[in-house]
Amino acid sequence: MQGKFLSGAVAVLLGGPGWAQAFDPIYERAPIHYHETEPDTKLTRFFKTAKDNPVLCNGTHREVLAELLEKLEVPVESQVLVFSKTSAQNSRIAPETPRAIYFSDDLYLGWVQGGEIEAASFDPRLGMVFHLIKLTEREPGTPPPLARERSCLNCHAGSSNHDLPGLMVRSVYPTATGLPLFEAGTFHTRQSSPIEERWGGWYVTGSVENREHLGNALAQAAPGGPGVELQHLADGRVLKLDELFRSEPYLNGGQSDVVALMTLEHQVGMHNLLIEANLTTQATLHRHAEMQKAFGEPLDGPLSETNERILQRLATKVLKEMLYVEEVPLPGGIEGTGIFQTAFEEGRKKSAEGRSLRDFRLYERLMKYRCSHLIYSEAFANLPGAIRTRILDQLHDILTKPADWPEFAHLGEAERGHILAIVKETVPDLPESWK
Repeated sequence: MQGKFLSGAVAVLLGGPGWAQAFDPIYERAPIHYHETEPDTKLTRFFKTAKDNPVLCNGTHREVLAELLEKLEVPVESQVLVFSKTSAQNSRIAPETPRAIYFSDDLYLGWVQGGEIEAASFDPRLGMVFHLIKLTEREPGTPPPLARERSCLNCHAGSSNHDLPGLMVRSVYPTATGLPLFEAGTFHTRQSSPIEERWGGWYVTGSVENREHLGNALAQAAPGGPGVELQHLADGRVLKLDELFRSEPYLNGGQSDVVALMTLEHQVGMHNLLIEANLTTQATLHRHAEMQKAFGEPLDGPLSETNERILQRLATKVLKEMLYVEEVPLPGGIEGTGIFQTAFEEGRKKSAEGRSLRDFRLYERLMKYRCSHLIYSEAFANLPGAIRTRILDQLHDILTKPADWPEFAHLGEAERGHILAIVKETVPDLPESWK
């Protein structure tokens, strides 16, 4: 009997009744069941009500894209353009026909001329969910099919995302066709990435003062030896890209703003950690409940020391990204065209003194107040309470007891005070530590 009981307890620890499930990624196990669960996202909810939408049913591909951006509240000014073949639609992508990416706090859309629209949207239980809006398979008088593709996770749930469904921004050395020169290496761009490694295979409008980057350039192997030679398609600060390719098909023309790119890179890193926190917390709480049942203990009993450490460390990990701990310095500043900045700051939540987490600084660092605007996102609001409370409790401690948190010493006294006021006055449902 004891042997049977212990075997059952081991099975619980491994995440399911059978040994096979123990080898599945956590997002395919209970309680998440990623592919078995019908997603509920802003995108899927919209498509459930869109069967009679005249633009989706009969508009051109470009009109469908514009309609989706408007209805899903994704600013067209967020457009950034990537011409490397690093997508499910590589055959349609080239320096002459870049892929356009648009994003909001909760949703990402990628459009390729003559192809489909790629979508990543947030589900409270599943995290980031990936769809293709199949424009090329649309029947007359009906919206394009919304297809959830398992193959997306071949890249989006790889080792660079800790084997969890997430987002990526890649910098490569692109050849004249857009195909990466793989032997030269690639970079996964984060807010800590050096500017010199960023935007290979991307178009960039605006500039980073006194810094070179890999954008607006093609690459080829150096003749006679190792190394890469770059052919710059434009020099200096680029205001628009109209001379590099035909920009008329794109909703925001020849714009791929450097400030939008850096905001996107912050969001991707932040969303990936919020997803990790969400899914890992769900799995941890499920494992706790199963162990409590196995040993006849109350289901609402306190977490073990091990599980408590898991959640506390997760909270700190999220906060290091949220508070820009490893952000690359920008001593010379960055300069965009201003269009994205205006759109991004619309509807900002302000403190009584008029300060906002959407206020840009653009010299020395990206934001004036270094606490992520994604604290207002669906991904943060829908975190399991166990991890959301721990994140906000730690945030309050970091802002009010800085000596206890030396890893956050980059925040000066004035900035901590401003962030404390902004969060206290604009973030709903704060825990007791804030009251």
